[in-house]
Amino acid sequence: MEAFSIVICLILSAFFSGVEIAYISSNKVYLGIEKMQDTFVSRILFKLTKNPSKFIAAMLIGNNIALVVYGILMSNLILRFLVENGLADTSWKVFLVQVVCASAVIIITAEFLPKIFFQIYANTLFKILAIPAYFFYQIFYYFSSSIIWMSNKILKFFFRIKDSDEQLLFSKIELGNYITE
Repeated sequence: MEAFSIVICLILSAFFSGVEIAYISSNKVYLGIEKMQDTFVSRILFKLTKNPSKFIAAMLIGNNIALVVYGILMSNLILRFLVENGLADTSWKVFLVQVVCASAVIIITAEFLPKIFFQIYANTLFKILAIPAYFFYQIFYYFSSSIIWMSNKILKFFFRIKDSDEQLLFSKIELGNYITE
């Protein structure tokens, strides 16, 4: 059961990391045109991209939750393995093995590979995964809204930076990329 939970955490972390990079890397002109279609997915895309900072924050929150649960489960699994095989002689060695093993697995399987894959196929994967992304967006919506509100207050108070709700226009590069596609 523990191994299954670890795999689920890796999949969720890969999903959240991937969807985040797919949104950032996606062609905004393509997304703008897709949002104008009269389909269920286009309405979901519209809702996801309506407030980019809340969407990105929701994906980051989901990823962090998956990473924390993964870290707890993986450290327990590694500790059990080391104890059963008589390799848990000092706590700092156990800790070092836990950190190295858990980090190597998460970096490769849930960060590096998904981000490369989602960046290459950004438009397609963002559209395909819009519905599950929206599901998690709804779950984390109020938490991400609170985080953004708090961040804006901190920026305003300490750094005198005003929050910006302006909608960014398409750049020449984005328009050129869309035309070449």
